[in-house]
Amino acid sequence: MQNFLLVEYETLLDKKPDIEGKNVRVWTIRQDETIRINLVEMSGELSLHKHPDADHSLMVLDGAVRVQVAECFLIVKKGDFISIPANVPHKYWSLTDRAMLVSMDAPYYDPAKTISLESS
Repeated sequence: MQNFLLVEYETLLDKKPDIEGKNVRVWTIRQDETIRINLVEMSGELSLHKHPDADHSLMVLDGAVRVQVAECFLIVKKGDFISIPANVPHKYWSLTDRAMLVSMDAPYYDPAKTISLESS
């Protein structure tokens, strides 16, 4: 039998977030040497930053988010997917009271290496 991972959305939300900060709560879904997958709840604005060692991809589960990728601005809404290459500056604003996202970083990167390009 193949190994698999099942994470139930409501059960995950009942748990304490692994990261809780201004405008963001993060639950780890999967993390290994090849990928990191998180459930992210955001409201408001997340600061401009970049990841020097991994592509950063998002799928919106609920709500809508304004995304800045380098000098480009776009709206990502429920069901949409965006992938941002490594080392490209990006920023997010929730356009709804709350946005729920699946965040995927591949290859796995050390979050301590995230480069903040403005204060949050």
